[in-house]
Amino acid sequence: MARTTALSLSTLALAVSSVRALPSTNNAPKVIARGDATVGRFTVPAFAVNETNDPKVRARHTSVVDVGANWYIQAWIGTPGEPFYLLADSGAPNLSIESTLLPPEAQGDVPKYDPSKSSTAQQEPGYTYSECFGSGYCDNGVVYRDVFTVGQIAVTNMHIMVQTNNTEKSYGIRSGNLGLNIDRKGMVTEPNRLPTWFETIIPSLDEPLWTVDWHRSTQTGQFEFGFIDSSKYVGDIAYGPVTTDGGLWTIEVQGVGAGYDDANFHNKKFEVVVDTGTGGGTISRAVADLYWRGVPNAKWDDGWDNYLYPCDQVLPDFVIQLADGRKIGIPDEALRWKGENGWCATVLAVGGEDNTLWGGNWIQNFFVVFDWGNSRVGFARKSSY
Repeated sequence: MARTTALSLSTLALAVSSVRALPSTNNAPKVIARGDATVGRFTVPAFAVNETNDPKVRARHTSVVDVGANWYIQAWIGTPGEPFYLLADSGAPNLSIESTLLPPEAQGDVPKYDPSKSSTAQQEPGYTYSECFGSGYCDNGVVYRDVFTVGQIAVTNMHIMVQTNNTEKSYGIRSGNLGLNIDRKGMVTEPNRLPTWFETIIPSLDEPLWTVDWHRSTQTGQFEFGFIDSSKYVGDIAYGPVTTDGGLWTIEVQGVGAGYDDANFHNKKFEVVVDTGTGGGTISRAVADLYWRGVPNAKWDDGWDNYLYPCDQVLPDFVIQLADGRKIGIPDEALRWKGENGWCATVLAVGGEDNTLWGGNWIQNFFVVFDWGNSRVGFARKSSY
């Protein structure tokens, strides 16, 4: 990397109230399967877009560590359904969308939800919201109920936070957020907090969890809900319990090694926020040192702010150990990034603090389980990259 990325986990937290209740039971959401789908288990395609170099697009990122591609899904809102690309975001609880209710001076070029064009749209009387992200972007608005469809699964009367104001115009393809964090208090709506999309579909799922399998080689992947596909990974799944209660999927790594040999494994505890709404992520210099001391011929390079190694050399797995004692590694084929003059860098970006955040650049190197029911995160070695 050309520079070190600063990280502030505190900016990810949202100040919210703790009360949640449905405004009415007469319009309760209903989960419906379409086509040959089943509500118990379903797959949603995902794709990556690298927006690092566009400052207009970066304005709406949910974190200050976006240094790579972000992963999107397609969703439909209303009747008839309008298609939108959303960031499926484990770092936030809210289902929010840009809308035609924004004043002209606040509208960018992204597709916007128009409630007047949906025969099933109904505004929730008296409900509003306000949200801010780690990048400094904020928006606020009202709450509507409408049909919300992801893949072949539709939720009727789903509460959607609809923008009426923001701090900066949005550009690119992203129209909103599908929050997937583990905050059981719900979305940040007022006067009461309303259930998130995932909370709404949990009673219909075979298991209360979802998984991520992204592929750097094709820039495509899947979110899967309600089940764990054993064909997507090899070996065991290593699990760590969620260590915070603010809604972020935060786990504690117990140690790091260069390969699975105990001689090259080092006990080192640090917390990681696993965030699908962020493009990048880092490890600290102290953590990086523990891995690279087990790699012959590696050297630190100030220009890259990272370690380099001879490009013709095979790297040992970058191995982490989670709370259950299992070790999971990123292999040589996934670690390699780019280089020059025979020296190569890896995807192991180096940042400042031990406690850190791993976004898309890290998540795509593992098969990841977000186990809502057991409040834990699982990592496994992928079947393919």
